[in-house]
Amino acid sequence: MRDSTTHRRTATTHAGSAHGARTRRSFKLALVAQAAAALILAACGGGGDDALTPSGGKLDANGSQQQGNTNTGNTNAPAPAVDATVPPVELPDYIRPVNYKLWFRPSADLNSFSGRADVEIKVTKQTGAVTLAVRDLKLDASRLTLTPTSGNGASRVLVPIPQSQGAFYDLRDPTGDIKPGNYVLHMEWTGTINFTKAEGIFKLGLQAATGESSDAIVTQGESNFAREWFPSWDEPAFRNTFEVTAEIPGDWKAVANGRQTGATKLPDGYQQVSFAKTPSMPAYLLFFGGGKFDILEDQFTNPLDGSSMRLRWWVPPGEAHSAVAGMQFTKEALNHYYNYFQIPLPFDKMDTIVANDSYDNKNAGFGGMENWGAIFEFADQVLVPPDGAPTTVHSMGKARSFVVVSHELAHQWFGDLVTLDWWDDIWLNESFANWFENVTKITLHPEFQGNTWANYAAVKQRVMTLDLQPTAVPVQHNLSDNGSMDFLDSFAYNKGGHVLQMIENYVGKDAMRKGLQSYLNKYKFGNGTPPRLWAELEAASGKPVGKVGDSFVRQTGMPLVTIDAQCNPATNQNVLTITQKAFPNKNVYSGYQWNVPLTLAYGDNFGQTQTIVLDQQTAQVTLPTCSAVLANPSGLDYYVTNYSPTLWSTLLAQAGAINNDAAKTNIAGDATQLYNAQLITKAQYDQIVGIKNFQPAVATLAAQSVKPTGSLRPQAVQLQEMQSMDRPIHKFRYEGLMKHLTDIKR
Repeated sequence: MRDSTTHRRTATTHAGSAHGARTRRSFKLALVAQAAAALILAACGGGGDDALTPSGGKLDANGSQQQGNTNTGNTNAPAPAVDATVPPVELPDYIRPVNYKLWFRPSADLNSFSGRADVEIKVTKQTGAVTLAVRDLKLDASRLTLTPTSGNGASRVLVPIPQSQGAFYDLRDPTGDIKPGNYVLHMEWTGTINFTKAEGIFKLGLQAATGESSDAIVTQGESNFAREWFPSWDEPAFRNTFEVTAEIPGDWKAVANGRQTGATKLPDGYQQVSFAKTPSMPAYLLFFGGGKFDILEDQFTNPLDGSSMRLRWWVPPGEAHSAVAGMQFTKEALNHYYNYFQIPLPFDKMDTIVANDSYDNKNAGFGGMENWGAIFEFADQVLVPPDGAPTTVHSMGKARSFVVVSHELAHQWFGDLVTLDWWDDIWLNESFANWFENVTKITLHPEFQGNTWANYAAVKQRVMTLDLQPTAVPVQHNLSDNGSMDFLDSFAYNKGGHVLQMIENYVGKDAMRKGLQSYLNKYKFGNGTPPRLWAELEAASGKPVGKVGDSFVRQTGMPLVTIDAQCNPATNQNVLTITQKAFPNKNVYSGYQWNVPLTLAYGDNFGQTQTIVLDQQTAQVTLPTCSAVLANPSGLDYYVTNYSPTLWSTLLAQAGAINNDAAKTNIAGDATQLYNAQLITKAQYDQIVGIKNFQPAVATLAAQSVKPTGSLRPQAVQLQEMQSMDRPIHKFRYEGLMKHLTDIKR
């Protein structure tokens, strides 16, 4: 159910970015469903005693109780009351992690784990508590201490108090407020290794090529699952470094974001492995994996300075031969991105962890994850076994492998180097990864089936069909909370990617590249926002990119551009009257307006072009010749074009001069959209798609399920049917064009 009641958090100061104090913002909805409250309370252990485990001593390296620690606490502390005074919105900005030293150890049966941490934090405002995110972890109430890093201040034992809503805890000092300064926060906890869901730390059955299976563990942090692994600041606006140490079975191999720096055998058959400090990064990108993996290793040579990066693919036993293609794709995509961005990654290694799961009991909800320097993939997505080789992988083939590899590697810049500031801007991660995966696959592997611009135009038509449905949501969501993966939909990926392609068509390839390089350099190790992106593209191109981009990512549907012409025989000039309105749909209200970057091709063989930004409902353009006119000559811009009968006739008469397959696919696709919306007749549709030059385009569209149905009902009926959709607990607030949010620097 859409809820018009909104809660906007007051902007506060956060100094966690490399670019100084910045302001965080987000919209939140009131949680009105009783079930929602129940789920939230359950997520933080019910807010009662069972979420805490008082004990008399510190855990030793084996997870056992250690006696004689000087940081003793009150082992008989009463069960904390629930703190109902703090609203469950975003974590406060005035406490930020700087470095997180994390230790953990899975149990022998891989059902549970113990963990501890020493976190360097910076407090910039006097406060009554350290607030962080915790879900399904049992904090040791006697082992929570806060120690100043300078001066003679003594360690103070903190009391953990769950907030009444949300997976948040206040760690309060009962003796008084916490003053501004630098501290080390010590925490210890236990948790459950997930078996039926791929969140936090979860267990897999790593299946070898011969069919045998062995247990392994891996982690998944996006969106807010890091808090199921360690108490954390796992919102994307926070960045800090991590140092990970783990104790794992002695016959396992282990991998994390940083390069492994040590391994020590322990008397009980376990081994302790440690990893180098990571670059500053969001908590949701932290990764650990351990199990009986095989490893395929290679090297990547940085084309910018000739330095070497170690590449490793971690695969199920006996499947190293299945990773050869993926390793080659990794090198190709990295080389392409290094040359395009001109920005090296802050790692001397890149690991790709590939797992299958013989338990087959999880709905993972994702195929891969862009953990910085340690990408995780599921085997069927990326492994390509050689013909006749033993395997348990149901490979989706080389084309799919390249798409997934190039997508997750694009995230190493868009999402990891520069991170969104809140989940409603997830498109800044996913739209870019989607766009780069498509551009890269067409550029580097045109031999793979479907890797053509014509097919990309057909995919755009399919996305536009989805964008007309009641289930459509804007590319830029406005989320009620961050406890959901609902923001990961086809619009944040696909529609956003097509909008970016349209923007490149508008500003030009060189300006697009220059603007993106500037954006990444300016906000690296920090947070990006749409206004920041638009500003860099505008500076590089001198064009009003922001008003164009916002009008497409902040509302559903697409514009219908209609063109009529009046030729002046005396001057041989064509005066075009161009109008826009919302394409008839089942989702948005009428009266929407876009800022459409409209390119018109005309003249001999459509060799001349003129581009305008159609920012009004009606505009007039004068062309220097009375020739046929083709809008959207690339075929890749995100709108539908209709023409007057006269312009349709002249365009179809010159159809043989259209040599761009994507443009032909787009014309046939637009005709399909127009016919399905009852804006052209069946006879007109048949005439358009019946052009001999368009036959391959029609076949390409059919392969993407873009077909004539004539099923979209007239607009008057659609408007009567527009009702708020019931949604699960995690809701969107979307009623019309979202208000512009001021981009106050964080």
